[in-house]
Amino acid sequence: MTGGITLKFQTILFLILCLPQLQGFADTTVYKVQVGDLIKVLLPGEESLSNPFPVDRNGMIFLPEISGISIVGLSEPELEKRVRTKLSLMFRDLDTLRVTVYEKRLLISVSGYVKKPGEYTLSANSSIQFALYSAGGIRAGAQLNKMHIIRGDNKIEFDYKKYQYSGDIQLLPKLQSLDTIFVPASPITGNIEVGLDPSSIADSGDAAEDGSAIKVFGEVNRAGSFSYKPSRSLLDLIMHAGGVTRYASVEQIRILSQGQPISFNLKQYLDNGDENLLPIISPGTTIFVPKQEEEIKSGINMLYVMGEVHSPGAFEGKKGATFMDILSNAGGPTRFAETRQIRIIRANGS
Repeated sequence: MTGGITLKFQTILFLILCLPQLQGFADTTVYKVQVGDLIKVLLPGEESLSNPFPVDRNGMIFLPEISGISIVGLSEPELEKRVRTKLSLMFRDLDTLRVTVYEKRLLISVSGYVKKPGEYTLSANSSIQFALYSAGGIRAGAQLNKMHIIRGDNKIEFDYKKYQYSGDIQLLPKLQSLDTIFVPASPITGNIEVGLDPSSIADSGDAAEDGSAIKVFGEVNRAGSFSYKPSRSLLDLIMHAGGVTRYASVEQIRILSQGQPISFNLKQYLDNGDENLLPIISPGTTIFVPKQEEEIKSGINMLYVMGEVHSPGAFEGKKGATFMDILSNAGGPTRFAETRQIRIIRANGS
């Protein structure tokens, strides 16, 4: 019997000695209301209180018919007590009242060299990377290793570039409500901002200031001046200009070389592949690709359909094309056509 009492005493003594260590494992953190949170006020029968109320920058919520209630920094029990005190001025029965933090959020400002600077409401566990994403991302020319957070009177600097290299989230400070993330511009950027568009650089060609440059314009995708090289053919230069557009008249390309105008039929060259048809390109040559609608279609392969058809005009004939093929390309006869009197005029006039 005495031994049993001694064993119980030892057990109690052991638990007393271990109590401080056991308390260390308990989570004693109590959440405090912060700016940006959503507060839920549950009072059955009151529709005006059904929607969550945001905590504004001043740490207050505004309930219907009640002035603002300052709640920032309160725990949930303290929050419910303060709201209950305010509501007791308007409601008698508050036995079923429940006040909770409906959603934990952060109110963050992002400024500096980002695409969409402004104020953003984020979830409570959001990182700096997510805040920058909400602001549209970082603009080209930002100094990533000198970014900082402004928190009250303090400035917390961090190296975002180092985080991008390592992926170590511990390198980024944790956000708090009312933080301002500032992204500075690199000191090597100029005082006057100019948009950097790679396509606009390509549009100007590679030799805009060269007197011997070849100028290509008209119905091409990227008109510009291109450096002269003896090995560059007309086809090479057109490809450097991004090729022709869908409206280009490739049969009437005009070339001005050494003061002499030349007309070049690119389609004819592509049909037979005769290198001798390619004009010689000399320094300072100008190449113009006209618009298809601005020319009169002509040539030995052209067929002309006119009269009572839906789409009269000039059509390019191809080997093996039949009369019905050509008539169909012209949209066929109209309802007024006299199909028993169709006339075909040959090239020799017969």
